[in-house]
Amino acid sequence: MLKFLVPALLLLSTGATMAQTSGIPPEELTNTRRQAGDTINVCFDRTSLGRQFDEAVAKALGDALFLDVKVIEGFGGFPLNGDGFIDELTLAMNNDCDMFMGVSVSENTPVSDAFSITRPYATIPFVLAVKNPDWQSLGDIPKDQRLGTAMASMGEMNYITWAQQRAKPERWVRLPYADPELMATRVLDGTIAGMILWQPVLARLQKDRPDAAELRVIANAPIPESETRVGALVSSRNSFLRSQIDQAIDALVADGSIDALLKQFGYAGRAGS
Repeated sequence: MLKFLVPALLLLSTGATMAQTSGIPPEELTNTRRQAGDTINVCFDRTSLGRQFDEAVAKALGDALFLDVKVIEGFGGFPLNGDGFIDELTLAMNNDCDMFMGVSVSENTPVSDAFSITRPYATIPFVLAVKNPDWQSLGDIPKDQRLGTAMASMGEMNYITWAQQRAKPERWVRLPYADPELMATRVLDGTIAGMILWQPVLARLQKDRPDAAELRVIANAPIPESETRVGALVSSRNSFLRSQIDQAIDALVADGSIDALLKQFGYAGRAGS
């Protein structure tokens, strides 16, 4: 998700200008409508750390709508500034994808006329993870200690906004990290006191690294909570599909299916918004 967040935020902040600035040669765009029948093509950012969860949600949506889900890996590996993401997304959504999973969404956010955003199927927080067993919240950490933040993430931006309103002695020195593995290592070896990152990233670290079991989540106070609402994109040309997906999301939220998937993958947060 760390690599995914920046393209997702870029997607939702550039607005309708995306379609006008696309660098895709016209001959690469397919102008015929796909006849999918009872199959839905679902695409993913293959570098997203939430990839398996998003696929599980997609399959649950397909089951709810009596549709076979055809998984298309999509693309990934973009730089942190998201350069090239919009062109790849536009090409994929035009030519291959009925739905693109794992997009960070928020209400009233402008988006390209080419895309339509579904309702959020999950809301997942950014968390503060530390090794020190005595700290219960960020406020317990001495100000001479340093914090790591997931580079260009909502959690980092949330901390920056808070810190900019405080005098230097009232805030912690922030060290941005592009690599969550390295950031976790630095918490474990004491180089930094803690790290702010998307909770699924921490869940993956704790699954893959035995030493990450020493990491524990503490309260963010005094900084505000930060969370990402996760949804999907569909083509704006297919308003019927958008309506059906939204209804299926509502049903899966109401019957506890999304909450069960969050628990299965070890994710904090809640179903829906």
